[in-house]
Amino acid sequence: MALPMKFLRWLFPRGETYAISRALFLRGLGVIFFIAILSWWVQVDELVGSQGLTPMSEFIERVGEALDSQKRGHFSTVPSVFWINSGDVFIHVVCLTGVILAVLLAAGTVPGPALVGLWFIYLSLVNTGGAFMSFQWDILLLEAGFLGIWLAPWRRWHLAVRGKIAALTWGETAMLWIAWIVIAKLMFQSGWVKLAWATSEQPEWWPDHTALTFHYFTQPIPNPLAWSMQQLPIWFQKASLWPMYFVELVLPIFVFLGSRFRLVAALGFVALMVGIQLTGNYTYFNLLTIVLCLPLIADRYWYFLKSLPRKLRKNAKSTGSGPRPNPVTPGENWIAIAWRAPVILLLGFLNLHICLADWHRADESVPDPVLPWTHLSRDLTPDWTDALREKFYPFNLASGYGLFRTMTTTRPEIVFEGSLDGQEWREYDVRWKPDALDEAPPIVAPHQPRLAWQMWFAALEPAYHPRSRNAGWMSGLVRGLLENDPEALSFFEENPFPEQPPKFIRGALYHYEFTTREERKETGNWWKRERQGLWLPTVGKI
Repeated sequence: MALPMKFLRWLFPRGETYAISRALFLRGLGVIFFIAILSWWVQVDELVGSQGLTPMSEFIERVGEALDSQKRGHFSTVPSVFWINSGDVFIHVVCLTGVILAVLLAAGTVPGPALVGLWFIYLSLVNTGGAFMSFQWDILLLEAGFLGIWLAPWRRWHLAVRGKIAALTWGETAMLWIAWIVIAKLMFQSGWVKLAWATSEQPEWWPDHTALTFHYFTQPIPNPLAWSMQQLPIWFQKASLWPMYFVELVLPIFVFLGSRFRLVAALGFVALMVGIQLTGNYTYFNLLTIVLCLPLIADRYWYFLKSLPRKLRKNAKSTGSGPRPNPVTPGENWIAIAWRAPVILLLGFLNLHICLADWHRADESVPDPVLPWTHLSRDLTPDWTDALREKFYPFNLASGYGLFRTMTTTRPEIVFEGSLDGQEWREYDVRWKPDALDEAPPIVAPHQPRLAWQMWFAALEPAYHPRSRNAGWMSGLVRGLLENDPEALSFFEENPFPEQPPKFIRGALYHYEFTTREERKETGNWWKRERQGLWLPTVGKI
């Protein structure tokens, strides 16, 4: 017992506490849930409403019939509140409920029940949102939300950040460690994939180090600063990768080396997220990652920051100490650890399994890797562990991540064109997309215009294919344009056919790049483009 106790004393020196950090983290989750649900709510009718591109009601009916034929449970396979009702009114009621719960959580009120409701509501939205709800940050928010349920102080109805602060019980402290694992996993895996997926055909991250010479103009929705960053010299772009590698591959180790190292890791993670946020529109992802960094910061650092500007509490300034959270009785500790124990074991298992499986999957998936030592050649996950993980997969309790696994080196864009006679064609300008050459890149984060994002992924496919995961919503969008449907037209800046709908629609494929300083000075354009052909052949209404 001596060694574990010494380790715990080293891990939490001088009785280190994380009560304030826990409160800030959970409140921060409330803010992120508010942004995510509100952002989805304002476009839900156009995307999955009864008149939307991929109606939720049709999805629910189709999946329900398939599950019935296979004698599989609806909720266990696709957990969602929308099995009760998938009508437009009910969808809006669910979104409204989520926004209200998010406000309550951000205010620190009823944190446990609010998190349960938010997690289940967002899980329901993700599981019925199709391609529009398939992003890594949606899954990360679910993982963080589920973690927050068990980190919350269920014995209290308010999350105080001063005064009577709820101390962490043994069970909540164990969940704090899981929170550290999640942020370390997110950052390390994001760095590891860049090395593990490097091949002679995709050397941008390693060994060419040229990824950032493409990143700023090829990212889904650049912002104005991205254009300026693109103009910097190549040596700077190459050198910029090394701090990123340090943050993503080295600092995750700091998470497990004591409170001072955790503070350094948190500051490094936050700095990277701020840099990404400033140079692109990555929805709420960067804010969510910053919130996930909060549990890394011990309470004494918050007290130090509070005392510093007022020049009060000299003891706090010299030792980093501060008021202590309310003590927890031994009985409360044992109860808290007992009812959380199954979840602690489950999340520990899932996170370990995910990392081992991802490391081995790279060995099977990447031909001729530049850095083969980044792969795990042996499969360390037996079949029974794969089956166990599969049972919990629909609930998104834990997931693997690999942001920017590869770098796109060109920017293909689909530009819809309509015609009344098949001879004269007029372009549709998708909101938030760089269709018009003189249109400045927008600032839209933390809102995520889901169709604009999905258009970016669709353009990476060589051409339209009826079996593509994007075929359903793409067909709905084209059909809406042929009918001058208001829901479909809401995704575009203006309707080029206000008098009557076009008889023909096609999708032209262009390659876009940022202009140089000289080109912009001469033309006033932010973008330049070159036509590649047709992505979607000409179609008309039957």
